[in-house]
Amino acid sequence: MAAVGVIYVARTLVSRTAVELYVLAASAVAIWQLTWVHKIFANFVAVEKGGPGSISTYSLYAVTHAHMAVQVTLAVAAVAGVALFFDALRAIRSPHPHLSLLLPR
Repeated sequence: MAAVGVIYVARTLVSRTAVELYVLAASAVAIWQLTWVHKIFANFVAVEKGGPGSISTYSLYAVTHAHMAVQVTLAVAAVAGVALFFDALRAIRSPHPHLSLLLPR
């Protein structure tokens, strides 16, 4: 019976949703290591006083002028975030919402 528990835990740890969470967490750590996040937030506070137009200009400029590694990491994080969002929608629509994110597909 313990083998069944081990298999269930292993399948849960390597399920698609779990891997998406791992990728998102690893991307966040990589972005933290590749950039000076505190400076980005400090600049953002100064820029946000200019309104939505200046925020979008700042964001576009920051992404387009970042190193390629940062851009790739942001893209990977965005894909993982969108995938997790759709998994959450699937879980909400499921007749058993407390189990749908845990069950492997």
